[in-house]
Amino acid sequence: MAIFRRQSPTSTKSPTDPLTTLPPELVGHIFHLWLLDSIYPNTTYSHSQLPVILSLVSKSWRDFVYSSPLLWAHVIMEASQGAVPSLNALQRRLERSQSAPLFLDIVVGEQSDRDALRVLFAESSRFCHLTLSVLDLSWRDDISTQGFTQLSKLTVHTGFQALPHVDALGAIFSSSPRLRSVKWHSVDDPGLVAVNGHQLHFVDLTVFHLPVTHLLEILEACPNLRSVVVTFQGEQEYVSIPPRERILLPELRSLVLDGTGHIACIMRSIQAPLLSRIDIKWWHYNGRRCGLEALQSLLAYSPHLEEISLRRLLETENGLMSIITNNNNLVRLTVAAETYRRVLITHKTFDFLTHQGQDNYTLPQLESLVFWNALDVPDEVVLRMIKSRVSLPNDTEPSSRARRARTLRSFRMDGCKPMAVEAVSRLEAMCRDSGLKAEGAFVNRN
Repeated sequence: MAIFRRQSPTSTKSPTDPLTTLPPELVGHIFHLWLLDSIYPNTTYSHSQLPVILSLVSKSWRDFVYSSPLLWAHVIMEASQGAVPSLNALQRRLERSQSAPLFLDIVVGEQSDRDALRVLFAESSRFCHLTLSVLDLSWRDDISTQGFTQLSKLTVHTGFQALPHVDALGAIFSSSPRLRSVKWHSVDDPGLVAVNGHQLHFVDLTVFHLPVTHLLEILEACPNLRSVVVTFQGEQEYVSIPPRERILLPELRSLVLDGTGHIACIMRSIQAPLLSRIDIKWWHYNGRRCGLEALQSLLAYSPHLEEISLRRLLETENGLMSIITNNNNLVRLTVAAETYRRVLITHKTFDFLTHQGQDNYTLPQLESLVFWNALDVPDEVVLRMIKSRVSLPNDTEPSSRARRARTLRSFRMDGCKPMAVEAVSRLEAMCRDSGLKAEGAFVNRN
């Protein structure tokens, strides 16, 4: 964080203290942004000491930091026996945060520190975000877990072993009227997510050995979702489910599915008319045709799709071309094949994506294109496609499709052999002229 102005080597002036030159509200905002940038997304226990580091600069900084509640509102700690160095220090920190909303990342090991948990949960009405990584819930009857009136985001991690009494966490869900976002990473049943499912806008579920029918029941209990992430972990035998009426998720914009063939059941079972982004990571060696059919059945109900990312799902180039044909409003397209697959994408796909004339535009809105693995495309075909999409023809007709078309801004090909040096030079010239960002093994000169 740049706090002091740089002085010339010969300057005799002292560094300018921002506390003497900037409004205190602005300094507080700068400090808070620095704190957030330092803590997230890779949180560690040491981050709790960041406000203390700021206070070591000078007495004026110390006074300012200690009187700034937001700087003390992010608590990252382990509440296990022997892990809390000072209960008084924890209490003083919470006092410094005054009435500010609290953002907590708490780890509870196999033996909890009940005194520390009691101090923390006494402030439950101020919790805004809570990440709870817990291996022990034996404290559930001694410490109240209710009254989370400001809680909007909850993340639960319980490790890779079933957690006894996990239902005790239901009190958090049922007493959080503002809860909008839930991440559940656990081998335990995520049914608690549905307790107040109608409130939720975002769910991220990592599940183990969970019947897909039960997962669909949870989604059905959350009709106002905007974003869904589902990850299937562990070895799970794929079992098809009987046809059922689709679950309507009228507000869903983003869907990420990662795992086994069960994701095909999800795609067949939901309807999302406002869906704009879908990301599929298929880790099942069989049933890809079934997966593609399920995807196409879902997308038939999603006319506003702008972004598709398909990893290991497609078996044939015709399958890819059908996705392109039926989703002509795409802005971003990513396709990745298995590393062992020899060929999936050939000149046919590139010819299909090449602008042929003013009235022939496949994916006219496309700005980002990524291909990984299984590529067999001549350099000239690649360059022709790129050139056609970075230099759209001038057209004076206001209603023409060419006028509404966008130029390609980003293109990546990986898992393939590099182009010839002369072809790379031509591509670099196109990038300089158009602003295109080209990346990947295909432009590697080494």
